[in-house]
Amino acid sequence: MVERLRLALKNPVLPLALKAGLLALAVFWLRYWDLNFWRASAFVLLFLYLYLNPKTNSAKFIISSIIWLGVVFQAPNLDGLLGFYLDLMLGVLAFTLLGVKNLILIRRQGAYYFLHLLLVVGVASLFFLGSLSQIIFFVALFFLIREFYIFSIRQDLELINLIAAAESMLLIEAAWVISFFPTSFLVGASFLVLTTFILHDVLLNHFKGTFSKQLIMRDLGLFVVLIGLILLMPVWGFQ
Repeated sequence: MVERLRLALKNPVLPLALKAGLLALAVFWLRYWDLNFWRASAFVLLFLYLYLNPKTNSAKFIISSIIWLGVVFQAPNLDGLLGFYLDLMLGVLAFTLLGVKNLILIRRQGAYYFLHLLLVVGVASLFFLGSLSQIIFFVALFFLIREFYIFSIRQDLELINLIAAAESMLLIEAAWVISFFPTSFLVGASFLVLTTFILHDVLLNHFKGTFSKQLIMRDLGLFVVLIGLILLMPVWGFQ
């Protein structure tokens, strides 16, 4: 029993889980009461301590960490079970962010893709709720997408900047069109993250040399099916 406990303590996932659990509790603590300067400062200091220790890859994922902090502070405080699930998801994102940064998670690229798409959902939701201006939304998307391609492909930085700017402009235009429809913010964010996923999938396969007609048909089919599912869900549907 003692030997098993020693092996468990040596497992790098356990300290990560403890850190993420502490950060998740801090999210609940921060968002349960009205926000003030001292509570916000204590939360940011705790996050920086957990994120920067160790300092490995701290700069590589700094954009994701800043976006995560922004979503934590700007996301609406919801009552009941929905509010609990929202705060729990922010804790899950913290676990994923720390795991990817500290090279602990086995499927690191898949975990980062999950983190990236959920952060897009977060900033898109804030935009549709009116908490972000169009300029700030564009800047957040640009740096998120830029970080994603720097992590995912080996290309010239100027090309990545161009791709990130073009993709961000397309998503801003899509968000502008979606904003005219009488949908909830969750529907708008779902449309936008689905568009982001399709664009990422096409470009990643293009750079990897696996782009094909079958890929286009698959993505179009996936896009249509998921749009149908989004609109059929009664909680998220047209209002």
